[in-house]
Formats: sequence, structure tokens, C-alpha cells
Amino acid sequence: MAETEQADMQGMLTRWQTLKKQAEGGEFRLDEQIGQDLARHAEQMRTKLQNMLNKAGELEHLSGFGSLTSAGDLRNKFALKANNGDDSAVKRLKQSIDVVILMKETYELAIGKLKESDQSAADRLAALNAGGS
Repeated sequence: MAETEQADMQGMLTRWQTLKKQAEGGEFRLDEQIGQDLARHAEQMRTKLQNMLNKAGELEHLSGFGSLTSAGDLRNKFALKANNGDDSAVKRLKQSIDVVILMKETYELAIGKLKESDQSAADRLAALNAGGS
């Protein structure tokens, strides 16, 4: 199951990298208000994920498992699940933060390109009007 989730996360990252390239090239555009709202929401998601990341990092310091060898093994297993393990919560949250940052940047580029296009069209129209008057 972890491999499937890892593949899904990599697929999301790749998809947003593609959308960002399209936004940079002007192929992906968004209405300014919609793009600003989406970028703001992405920033809110990043903040929430960062808070979760901070809390997850604290989970590697566990206690209360007792003194048996198996209790120590169990504590270590849970600590790795929280942080430093291949499938740790911290690693997953960092990946999610990377995707959300990419989303925000993509939205900002997409509205920026639309603004540039609108300004360019307005400038051309003004030049035509000025030349035709």
C-alpha cells in the first residue's frame, strides 16, 4: 500500500510540475480572482501541513511502553513511523508541502500570464486607437 501511495504522490508532483511549465509558457491561464483565491487556499493548506509536520516531528520521542524488550522494539517502530522511516509521517507531510507550494506557484504564474496577455492586448488596442485618431 505504501508503494501505491508513494506513486500517487509522485504522480501529483509530476502533474503539477507539468501545469507549472504550461503556466510559464502561457498555455495554462486562470482568471485573476480565481487564481488568487486558489493561491490563498494553497497557502492555507501549506500552513496547516506545516503545523502537522511540526507535531509529527515531536512524535518520535515516545514513552510509556514499559521496560520489556518488545516494548522498546514497539516504541522504535512507532518512532520510525512518525519520523526518519521510509514511510514516515514527516516524509509524507514534506512531500505534501512540496506539492502545495508547487500548486501556489502555478496559480500565481497562471494569473500572471493572463495579466500580461490582457495588458499586451490593451497596449496594442491603445496603440491602434492612438494611431487611428
